[in-house]
Amino acid sequence: MKLLGMRFALCGPRRAEDLALILKKQGAIPLFRPTIQTVLAEPHTLEAQLRKFAQEGADWVIFTTGVGLEELHKQAEVLGLWEEVRSQLQRSKVALRGYKAERALRRHGLEALAKDEDGTVEGLIEALQAHSFAGQRVFLQLYGQPAPRLVRFLREQGAELEELLPYRHVCAPEADLERLLEEILTRQVDAVVFTSVPQVECLLSYAREQGRLEILKEAFEEVWALAIGRVTARPLQEAGIRVWHPQTERIGALVTEFAALEGPKAAGP
Repeated sequence: MKLLGMRFALCGPRRAEDLALILKKQGAIPLFRPTIQTVLAEPHTLEAQLRKFAQEGADWVIFTTGVGLEELHKQAEVLGLWEEVRSQLQRSKVALRGYKAERALRRHGLEALAKDEDGTVEGLIEALQAHSFAGQRVFLQLYGQPAPRLVRFLREQGAELEELLPYRHVCAPEADLERLLEEILTRQVDAVVFTSVPQVECLLSYAREQGRLEILKEAFEEVWALAIGRVTARPLQEAGIRVWHPQTERIGALVTEFAALEGPKAAGP
């Protein structure tokens, strides 16, 4: 086993247990080191928005994450509104970002009129440019943090926009970020696994605030920075950090494709 004894710091709170199980089967040692926390929206705020949508619908609904759609579904079920919400979705034009959102949409028997090609906001905006939004009512499900470029595009096109934030990402407590940073700097971990952009941003922001971003970048010359895919890899690359990601954006592929590299433990990044 090429991963035997390697220590992997897992930065994502979601599906970390699944990833840990796959790593253990390869003989690796997973360490839970979340760099973010997910905070659900205030129930009364989301309820008001769901009731409004169930009653009035919209011309367009845009989903930017699968988990966001599932959270809306869950809350609508609790409120007894799901059938009305689903009926309104069937009447609306639907756009989405990413394969996870598409998969979640299909689970509910719905199809998208517009979708990105690469899992990015830029790709979604490009897909939306073929459609008119002047005077259109648009419900936009955000993905845990603001999306200023997407919001600006829709408003510039004349959309009447309502933003839904079923959950938001906040950085992990400083003590948790400090522990992970120290483990990377002292080479106590062999690899750090990022499965979303906010996970990357929180670690880099903390290192920058502490004046240790440059030595963190140096540490990543010996410690592997692993990303679930191209979108997650981008902020690492922009920071000057060498990063590896699998061809297939799945947690299983991340482990198996990495394990298949020639001598990952001996060679380093």
